[in-house]
Amino acid sequence: MKYQLIRICFCWLLLATVSVQLAAQSKKESLLQRKNFFMLYLLEQEGVRPVGQTFEILRSRLQQDAQQALINCQDAACFGRALSITESEIESVGNELVQLTLSNAAWKKLVGQLRTSGAYNLFAADADTGLVRKAWRADAQGVNYALGTYVEGKTPLYPKIDSISFDKNDQEFRNEIAAKLQKQLSQKKTTFYSLPLQLALDALQLNGRDEAIRYEPLTKKENAAAYKKAAKINWQSYKYSMILVPGLGPEQPGVKLDPNGAKRCDSAAVRYHAGLAPFLVVSGGHVHPNKTPYCEAIEMKKYMVEVLKIPASAIIIEPHARHTTTNLRNANRLVFLFKMPSDKPVLIVSDASQTKYINGNMKLRIQKELGYLPFQSIKQLSSTETEYLPSVNSLQINPIDPLDP
Repeated sequence: MKYQLIRICFCWLLLATVSVQLAAQSKKESLLQRKNFFMLYLLEQEGVRPVGQTFEILRSRLQQDAQQALINCQDAACFGRALSITESEIESVGNELVQLTLSNAAWKKLVGQLRTSGAYNLFAADADTGLVRKAWRADAQGVNYALGTYVEGKTPLYPKIDSISFDKNDQEFRNEIAAKLQKQLSQKKTTFYSLPLQLALDALQLNGRDEAIRYEPLTKKENAAAYKKAAKINWQSYKYSMILVPGLGPEQPGVKLDPNGAKRCDSAAVRYHAGLAPFLVVSGGHVHPNKTPYCEAIEMKKYMVEVLKIPASAIIIEPHARHTTTNLRNANRLVFLFKMPSDKPVLIVSDASQTKYINGNMKLRIQKELGYLPFQSIKQLSSTETEYLPSVNSLQINPIDPLDP
């Protein structure tokens, strides 16, 4: 069982790496699509086009509503409402996909890829029919969430840092959305999900919300040296696979690295020099203040290299996490991507306040927001240190957090 689990995770991470390389040759939205809506991305890559009355009804409805929206919509939000997929449509398409799973060989192969990818690991216990139904629902709800937040201007879970970049009455934004939709309607070949999916991807880019794909592919760029080094590590020589340092975003504009964030780096460096782990993982994206040009992980790495004189090859950046919960989840993804032993604990080094949160109220929040705990076990070691064992469920894509899915 343990061998199988590691093999499944490896397949998903290998696919992620290859897909990033392929996406670099095409449009930016291809990578955004892969990271947010993996099932729909896989449909595009494999050239699988589900055929049937249910799919055609939805495709036709969306096309007609899009054409009417171009005539009637006076603001951007109107387009988002017109292109959203209804609950009954999600259910109907899910039913049809289940039938394809039972009868279509090409579709069965694709479902097999979904399963082995790990991208929908929370549904792994389901039969293939249940997996495909839930994966489709997750992606469809994610498309609706992106339309709702970045076209309609609905309030996201974290409005201070994730909200739409435009006023709801901004006519220039309305016209840009209309132009994107008009371009999509001119395409001859469309699928039942093309219009809402493409509008969601366009909206993310118009809002400047490409955080999910910045710095990719990491194993070819910022993390290239560490990725190469990981293959040669004698893991038995270390107590921990990594030392995780969660970022602390400064609230003041123009500040690259919060002084207390630097202190976290100082503390982690002491543990690194003590030989507890071969790598330091600095985690945090472009978070505070909203749409800051500075990335927590990038700035922490600079500080560690330039001030603390730690070798760059010993530092892995995780430049996407926007919350403490995803600091842990994203670090776990690196464990599998770098082929680190997942049965070796991760050491978190932070300050007393965050350490208390990690070992207390964070568990309730992460269960609510992600639907699972990213650790098999967790233990506080001191006022500033925590160790935990990673959970493979961390590979699950969260399509309703499009800035860090």
